[in-house]
Amino acid sequence: MVEEQRLITLEGISKAYDGVTVLSDINLYIRKKEFVTLLGPSGCGKTTTLRIIGGFENADTGRVIFDGQDISGLPPYKRKVNTVFQKYALFPHLNVRDNIAFGLKLKKMPKDEIARRVDKMLDLVNLQGFGKRSVDSLSGGQQQRIAIARALVNEPEVLLLDEPLGALDLKLRKEMQIELKSMQQRLGITFLYVTHDQEEALTMSDTIVVMQGGHILQIGSPKSIYDEPKNAFVANFIGESNIFPGTMIHDELVRFCGEEFPCVDTDFGEDAPVDVVVRPEDVLLVGEDAGQVTGVVRSVLFKGVHYEMMVDAGETTWKVHSTAMQPVGSRVGLAVVPFNIHIMHRMTEEAPAK
Repeated sequence: MVEEQRLITLEGISKAYDGVTVLSDINLYIRKKEFVTLLGPSGCGKTTTLRIIGGFENADTGRVIFDGQDISGLPPYKRKVNTVFQKYALFPHLNVRDNIAFGLKLKKMPKDEIARRVDKMLDLVNLQGFGKRSVDSLSGGQQQRIAIARALVNEPEVLLLDEPLGALDLKLRKEMQIELKSMQQRLGITFLYVTHDQEEALTMSDTIVVMQGGHILQIGSPKSIYDEPKNAFVANFIGESNIFPGTMIHDELVRFCGEEFPCVDTDFGEDAPVDVVVRPEDVLLVGEDAGQVTGVVRSVLFKGVHYEMMVDAGETTWKVHSTAMQPVGSRVGLAVVPFNIHIMHRMTEEAPAK
C-alpha cells in the first residue's frame, strides 16, 4: 500500500508564457512511494507542472513544498529529484558505465562507491555485461534504460519522467511499462510520470491526475477515474465512451435517448440537465423486445478480443463492444444495467470543470 505521508505539495501554482496562461491555480499533493501520472492532451500543462517540480521552471504564483520545506527557489541540482526526458540526452562519447556514473563523478564520490552503485543500476535495468558498450550501439529501449539508470544512481527521493516511452515502438513500450512499475515498487521511491497515453496511465499508476487547459479536472485511482469520470472530457479521454445529453428526472432515474433508465446516482436534483456515460463494454446486446433501446447495426469491426459495433438508434448512435457479433443490418435491442450508467454534471464551454 502507498504510504499516506505527503512528499510533494503544490499550492496555488500558476504559470503564463507571453500572457498565455498554461497553469491556473494548481493544487496537488503526492505521497511517498506513490506512482502518480499527469495525464492529458498536448498543451494541457502537465510537462510545465513537472518542470516546476524539478526546478527547471519557476511558477508565477504559488509554492512547491517538498517534505515540509518550501523549495520554490531552489535550483534543480539542490532538489532531491532526478528527471528522465523523452530525449534521453546520453553522452555518445562515453560508454554505458560512464554515462551512468557521470553524475556521481561530478560529486567526486569515491571510486569504489561509484562502481557499487553503477553495478546495482545495471542489474536493476537488466543490462549486466553492457557496461563497456557504446550507447550508440544500443537499441532505443536499452538507451531508455540507461537514461533511467543514470537518474536513479543518484538515489533521488523522486523520479520525474516526461513521456520517456514516447520514442519506443508499441511492443517495447508495453514491456517497459511493466518494467518501470516493477522498478518503482522494488525501489520504493516516488515516481511522477507525464504522458498523453491513457493506457500507460491506467496500467502503471497508483494515482492519475487528469489535466486540461491548465486545470486539474480529476484526481483518483485508475479504476475510480475509469468507472466514475467527473465530466465528459475525462470520460472521453480515459477509454472509450458513449456520452449522451440527458435529464436527471429525480434520484436514481435518468432520461436519455428518448427513454427512462433506472440508475444508482443521487443528489443531482430534479429535471437537471446532465451528461450520461455508458462504456461500450457495458452495453448488452439483447433481442428487440428485451431492449431499453432498439437499433440497427451499421458497422462491425473485429478488434481481436471483441467486436466493435456501431448501432443506430433513432437520433443517436451507440458504440458496443461484445464478443457476440451481430451482422450489419441486424435489428438489435440495447440494454444497460443501472450500475453501469454514470451521471455527470453537464460541462459548459466557458470553463473546464475542476
